[in-house]
Amino acid sequence: MVEAVPASHLLLTTIAALAALQAEIPWDLTCKRLPDVIRYIQWPNDKDELDDACRSLDYMLKRYNRQQLSIPESVMSKVPYLIRYMTHSYRHVQRSSRGVLNTIASGSDEESQALIDANILPILGKFLNDPMKCAQACTTLSKLTAGNATQIARIIESGIMSKLINVITNRTYDLYAWKEGAWAVANALDGRRTPEQFQALVLDHALEPLCKVLATHSRDFALHGDESQLKSETTFRLLRSLDQATIHLHEIRGHDQTVLVLQSMIEELFTLEGYRDYRRDSKMGVGR
Repeated sequence: MVEAVPASHLLLTTIAALAALQAEIPWDLTCKRLPDVIRYIQWPNDKDELDDACRSLDYMLKRYNRQQLSIPESVMSKVPYLIRYMTHSYRHVQRSSRGVLNTIASGSDEESQALIDANILPILGKFLNDPMKCAQACTTLSKLTAGNATQIARIIESGIMSKLINVITNRTYDLYAWKEGAWAVANALDGRRTPEQFQALVLDHALEPLCKVLATHSRDFALHGDESQLKSETTFRLLRSLDQATIHLHEIRGHDQTVLVLQSMIEELFTLEGYRDYRRDSKMGVGR
């Protein structure tokens, strides 16, 4: 006799399968079934059910983001569980819980702050030292560094920003990890940081590795555009960050020689093939 599969698990596997297929389910069904999914985040019966619950929750929260709705408190109260699952013994749970946390980090400042308050930073800091987890950690951090100045301060004070700069400077890992790390650094450089934070990042050598790697890939980008290794989205994001930096470098006092060298490096970059036609805000009087 075939053992019956619990209806609860069928629900989770069905939603997880829809998530994998990127299929849509009705919004009212998302709202109706969210409490069931949340329940299995806190009280899973086994590791596979937990993986399905995390993937299902990620799928549902993406619907909330597309609707531009706040994530329900019933979900946010489970953030400590999701952070704990990042180091679960089952690698699929590690991956699916990271997906949920990335989706939450993509939301409002309040939602990102909940992750920081639940001590996600120490775990992400450790992941930066792991070649298998560095890129994923950088992805999450890139969403957190796009936050407000208080959140950026927490990341700087934790030592993680220095680690990110080290990742993009020493090129220890593959290009994918470098790109994710570069996004995290760029978001901090020209996001909602304070002038003091901008100066700290510049003096910690955040700009030089962006210039060097973009220079290395300039011809590839000129020839292949979005088929180049860095892709258009990353290339334009980093160019914008460097262009914005030229607007504010003069505000750094007491480091005139460093500022001159950086200004020269950035200006030279924008003369390279592939970048010379980039529409620069700094040349049109537009600030961040």
